[in-house]
Amino acid sequence: MRALVVAYYFPPRGGAGTQRFAKFCKFLPQYGVQSTVLTSAVEDKTTHAPHDDATLLRETATEVVRVAAPARAGLGARLRRTLRLHVDADEWAAAAAERAVHEARARASEVIVTTLSPFAAWRVGARVQRELGIPWVVDLRDPWSLDGWRIFLTGWHARRDLAEMRTALRRADFVIANVPAARDAFIALGVEPGRVVVIPNGYDDEDFAAAGAGAVAKRTDPRFQLAHIGTFHGLDVGAGMTRNRVRRVRHRQLEPLGRTGNYLLHALAAWRREPAWHGRGLVLHLYGQVDATHRALIAELGLEDLVVLHGYVEHRASVAALLAADAVFVPLHGIPAGERALVVPGKLYEALASERPILAALPPGDGADLVQQLGAGVVVPPTDSAAIAAVLGRWTRAHADGSVVRGVDRARLQPFTRQALTGLLAQVLEAAVRRQPGVQVRDPWQQLGIRQGG
Repeated sequence: MRALVVAYYFPPRGGAGTQRFAKFCKFLPQYGVQSTVLTSAVEDKTTHAPHDDATLLRETATEVVRVAAPARAGLGARLRRTLRLHVDADEWAAAAAERAVHEARARASEVIVTTLSPFAAWRVGARVQRELGIPWVVDLRDPWSLDGWRIFLTGWHARRDLAEMRTALRRADFVIANVPAARDAFIALGVEPGRVVVIPNGYDDEDFAAAGAGAVAKRTDPRFQLAHIGTFHGLDVGAGMTRNRVRRVRHRQLEPLGRTGNYLLHALAAWRREPAWHGRGLVLHLYGQVDATHRALIAELGLEDLVVLHGYVEHRASVAALLAADAVFVPLHGIPAGERALVVPGKLYEALASERPILAALPPGDGADLVQQLGAGVVVPPTDSAAIAAVLGRWTRAHADGSVVRGVDRARLQPFTRQALTGLLAQVLEAAVRRQPGVQVRDPWQQLGIRQGG
């Protein structure tokens, strides 16, 4: 089978969004699928993936076609942006659609896959489907208009964006959701259940095998080692739940400060002030881009001796960091009572595979279900510093007493391996090429018997 993959984020760009299809393309040949990737130009920089990781590019032999965004947007495009009538990378999507039609025809592609974001890339798949008549699979790494991080100028803009999302979901032959809760949300928008499958992010066994040797080096620091992998954005957002205003509208509300390091850092300060915890060491390792506001808060709280800032590291180095830690911190934003999160932090799957206990500052959702039902750690509310500090107290006390707090055995997580997940994608691509009206794919939560909210 020949597949054309449209992935704006692809190596040598680094970051979580890049890894999803970099890993899929690595393993697709094992399932009889030869892929060509149409992606952005290397020189097209973005704040969402500011760092490169050339090691990811060496893992796949797939052919890569790069399309640059127009050097200067036309008057119409600039006007649409001014009026907030654009989706996101509209100009790149228009250029990519033109090239995708050519590439799909020249390579006799049998199916096209577009992975979002940027969300305007859905137009690339829709155009190839329309002009060449080949099936189109749309993959949503995030739930697009339903993502509470997506802010609209007015209610009219919000409804317009949701209408475009509905159009994309309706036109695609198959829709891939990242987590079960997102699948449920897409079905609620009117997508037939047989056309929506769940294929999450995961982890690559080979990364852990390669990183393991370096991670087991003798430790010289006897303190309890807590690690966080990933970006910490700015702390310049308000505490508490967002709410819609006339000129600032979201389809779903959230507590954005929970996705930063704010509550963890305040928990460290509380841990240090507790007399009963004196004499037990702790150090927090931050791997990834950390906004300057975090550095200022670290200094304000006097935590310089408890926090080590490593900056951005290549992917396998981040895996080694997980294996060298005693525990892993995984946060997410808070959500209103009675709701379930529509996303799971991509870093959670590798944290699980590290076999280290996870301090999961997660709201109710598929990620919290995994940690709780697998016995992989402790789940606390995302914005509860006291709860975070209490867990750190228990774990550092156990560490000082010579006990080891354990996570989940990696062998139990086989459905979340990148290789197994690629097998699910291959099933969807085959169903699309065969023009099946639906497909039954058991997602990893179902394979492991994880119950939603159980």
